[in-house]
Amino acid sequence: MGKLLDSAVNGWKITDEDIADDLYEICVRVHASCGSECPVYKKNKGAVGADKPFDENRGCDCFKNGKAMLEFLRKS
Repeated sequence: MGKLLDSAVNGWKITDEDIADDLYEICVRVHASCGSECPVYKKNKGAVGADKPFDENRGCDCFKNGKAMLEFLRKS
C-alpha cells in the first residue's frame, strides 16, 4: 500500500511527502508506456518537456521526481 493510501486508511495527516512518494511510484510503474495512467501525462496531454533530447530529461521533465510531479499538477 502506498503512503498516501496508508495515511488515509489510518486517519493520519496526508503530507506532501506522502503524495510525492506515491506520484514517484506511479512514474516507476508506468514510465515505459508514459500514458494516461500517469496524472502528469494525463493533465498535460503528453509528457512534460517531450520536445527536449531524451538524454536531458528521459522523455519527461518530471521523470521519477514525485515533487516535480506534484508541483506541476498544482500549477496546472
